[in-house]
Amino acid sequence: MAMYYGLHVGGGAALREVDGARKIGETAEELGYDSIVTGDHITIPKQIDATYPYVGAAQARGQDPYSVFTSMEWMDAFTVLALLIPVTKTVRLGPSVMIIPYRHPLEMARVVASLDVASGGRLIFGAGVGWMEDEFELLGVPYKERAPRTREYLAVMKEVWTNETPRFDGKFVQINRDLHFAPKPTQKPHPPIWVGGESTPALKRVVQFGQGWHIGPVPLEEIRPRFDELRGLMEAGGRDYSELEITSMVDPSITADEIRAYRDAGLHGLHATCAAPKPETVCQVMRDFKAKMRDTLG
Repeated sequence: MAMYYGLHVGGGAALREVDGARKIGETAEELGYDSIVTGDHITIPKQIDATYPYVGAAQARGQDPYSVFTSMEWMDAFTVLALLIPVTKTVRLGPSVMIIPYRHPLEMARVVASLDVASGGRLIFGAGVGWMEDEFELLGVPYKERAPRTREYLAVMKEVWTNETPRFDGKFVQINRDLHFAPKPTQKPHPPIWVGGESTPALKRVVQFGQGWHIGPVPLEEIRPRFDELRGLMEAGGRDYSELEITSMVDPSITADEIRAYRDAGLHGLHATCAAPKPETVCQVMRDFKAKMRDTLG
């Protein structure tokens, strides 16, 4: 199976100016990149007390897993995507992943639909529950409610994307009057939802909502059992596992053997992570990563 290559720009610092977005977008098109995705945070405390879910993988690469959050600029994810739309033509764009409980679902549904229309139907909607409890506290969102809020918010978004007279009666959201929700997304029934996370609850959200499973920067060997688990959950839920698009974030230093292992595990694409603030650095990482993928897979 052919496997594509993509880019994860971290907090999008390299796109803080229009010229940086242009350089990265044009390079992605030139090199044949499938997609560019960006991270999502709203406000980050200087001292993070929460445990980063990928701390082991970061430390294995000799990185401080927390300094990457507190030392770099975090552009608004939707702004990063808007900057990339006019400088790309075929590259898909999306958040990796949008932290769903942070925003009202009607607001998110509107922005996602608008970006999908503006891009001509190229949006990917990465969705996750979040992990930084400190950030939840700053935003006034109950951390212990993040999973049920995520499920309900995603259901609300699907309702307004696909129904001309949406109705919803949930714990957190009620739609009990007629809404004028336009535009609807260009992609039908809606942009593909890539559910992030590797836990059993995350896999259940893939079954319930996902057209894709987006794996974080964790070594493949640590999550191999999750593939069979997801396959079983998909079957139990009456869904076809082969219809899922499975992707992973990876460090650009990934080895050829690791690339082949991801391919053999059935992944469709890999997104090289690069949070560098200079667009020239990001573009060089893109060139090197494409060359590595091409040399490894042909």
